[in-house]
Amino acid sequence: MKLEIIGSGLARTGTMSLKNALEELTQAPCYHMIELLKDPSRLSILQQGHKQGNTDWESFFSGFKSVVDYPGCLYVEDMLKLNPDLKVIHTSRDPEQWYESVLNTVYRGVPNGFSDILRMIKNSILYKDFRKVSPVFMFNDKIIWKGQFESKFQDKDFAIKVFLEHEEYIKRIVPKEQLLIYNINDGWGPLCDFLNTNVPDNSFPKSNQRVEFNEKMDELLIRGKFVE
Repeated sequence: MKLEIIGSGLARTGTMSLKNALEELTQAPCYHMIELLKDPSRLSILQQGHKQGNTDWESFFSGFKSVVDYPGCLYVEDMLKLNPDLKVIHTSRDPEQWYESVLNTVYRGVPNGFSDILRMIKNSILYKDFRKVSPVFMFNDKIIWKGQFESKFQDKDFAIKVFLEHEEYIKRIVPKEQLLIYNINDGWGPLCDFLNTNVPDNSFPKSNQRVEFNEKMDELLIRGKFVE
């Protein structure tokens, strides 16, 4: 299955909602970071590619027609080299709202001090599922928090600067006719127009609101289980 669509928006811009919407529109699986947390077996491809600077993306995304969220959103340029006709959907939102959302959800997975490190060690001992996903958390720390955000995510102005620069970068590298700047609050219309598909009868699948996300995050951080 050839990769046809990539979501270039960062986490907490509606990527889970977009995943669900794309799966309905394409009738095919969409890759999201949760796939790596549910099944970390493909992490070795990312780790090897990070060392060599040349990830085997065709193997990593094998079986998926679309991809959103991390790690794909960091490698849009690589994806375009594999498929120059790739359609790119950039989910965007108010930068201040985005920052507060990430800080109070996704960023909770980053060890912050000795007590968090002890907690992770304890959970690795107690829960085999946590042992399986902990390498994913460590890799994310390397490429996202220490990489993209240079270990300065808690500096709000700096984090928002990175967020805005990423959007401008996407606008520069993606041909205009292949790019949709998209807010999930706009629903099916712009998305279906862009993908040239019919608008479904059902409502747009908004998901992963903050309370819902943190309930799932608690299970991940404690037991290493992803709750659907």
